[in-house]
Amino acid sequence: MEEEEIRRMAEQMIRENPKKRIISFKLGDEKYWIKRKLSNGRNQLVKYSVEKEFYYEIARMTIAGQAHPELIAPIEVLTSDYMVTKDGGPTLKKWLDSRETEWEKENLLEETGQALASLHASGIVHGRPALRDITWKDGKLTFLDWENRLYSQDKEEQKAIDFLLLMQGVYRENYDEEKDRIRALMRGYKENGGEETIEEARRFLKKHSLIGWLTQKLSPFRMKDIDSVRKLYDLLG
Repeated sequence: MEEEEIRRMAEQMIRENPKKRIISFKLGDEKYWIKRKLSNGRNQLVKYSVEKEFYYEIARMTIAGQAHPELIAPIEVLTSDYMVTKDGGPTLKKWLDSRETEWEKENLLEETGQALASLHASGIVHGRPALRDITWKDGKLTFLDWENRLYSQDKEEQKAIDFLLLMQGVYRENYDEEKDRIRALMRGYKENGGEETIEEARRFLKKHSLIGWLTQKLSPFRMKDIDSVRKLYDLLG
């Protein structure tokens, strides 16, 4: 599809939805997503302008795309006010909640672990690889939402946190097949060169053992996020 045609449709959608930050539209058989230079409403305490955040994400997508173009959604249109990317299919969360077979879901998680390990091997860290920020379509995984700041200065620790956040995303859903899905994710990550990062994740949890102790004490309250962190300590701590 010609870039100018995508641009015209994007600007029409923005005129029709002036307050929306994220907008989807179809053009022919393709679906696209507009991400506008507007506040996401989540980072009110962060001292960065909306403009800096917008270009920060673009820069990180560009760097990641140079290393692994197969894992990043290419930017179809970029202006000073918005970018347009092609739809990458249902999110990993939707796939795991779908009626596909458990074998297919575990294969997808193993593939996701491999993909994250590939990014890390190239020195690329996502920052928040949540199940809702990874899509799959026609055999292609895509990592979305590269806007998250990396507050640790240690690259190996950044990779470990990435890995832990992805694992936590599976744990917090309380799937009946949780153990098998976690094993599949870990297997893919470990077998694609992630073994040292898994050990770094163990060291990270040990360094923050007080958090693990607190999650154990709070476990009777059955809070989803607390329980998911506790499970990480039970597995790796």
